[in-house]
Amino acid sequence: MSDGQFRDGAKAALPIVLGYLPVGIAFGVLARKAGLTPFEAGSMSILVYAGASQFLAIEMISKSISWFPIVIATFFINLRHLLMSSTLSLHFKGHRLRTLGLLSAQLTDESFAVAMSNPSNISNRPSFLFGLQMISQTAWVAGSVGGALFGKLIDHKEYGIPFALFSLFICLLVIQIKKVHHLWVMVIAGIFSIVFKWALPGNWYILLTGILASGIGIALEMAGRDKR
Repeated sequence: MSDGQFRDGAKAALPIVLGYLPVGIAFGVLARKAGLTPFEAGSMSILVYAGASQFLAIEMISKSISWFPIVIATFFINLRHLLMSSTLSLHFKGHRLRTLGLLSAQLTDESFAVAMSNPSNISNRPSFLFGLQMISQTAWVAGSVGGALFGKLIDHKEYGIPFALFSLFICLLVIQIKKVHHLWVMVIAGIFSIVFKWALPGNWYILLTGILASGIGIALEMAGRDKR
């Protein structure tokens, strides 16, 4: 493993760290309120390491729902990781399965976004991606344990902690806007997400907007190639 690549990946993780710490604290606070110990909250962040699934699990635990529905819900929420890991695997051809498995296990939406914002950083550089992911997960676990231990001392609503995750995604989106059609896809996705949320129950607007925005992005990219 290359120390230089690992350090570069760790530096690239800084925006994620700044978002994960406050959101992790919020998770730790809610986990404690649901009856989990700091050790259990930290263990969930190490073994599960999926923010949306962890928040959902905590809500279900607080309502005394049995473990099986929690596992099923977590499974379906995290199915998107199959697509992300498949995309990343194209940049690590020839590497051992255990290396791919380790990188896939630590994959999150945020680390994927940072990695794919400049694919040349990760192409056949597993140490870079490992550094990016390790530092990110360390921040998430530290925030989770810290929130569980000291959450009672923090008014998380007053400090705007619930907005931290949204602001993190906004930052990650901005750094990926490199062409005009990227901006158009962003605007269209924002408009249709509002329309779908108004028209449909539950969280279907997220899935539908993702499919629509991806389709439009691919169409614009192909149209641009045809003009060359």
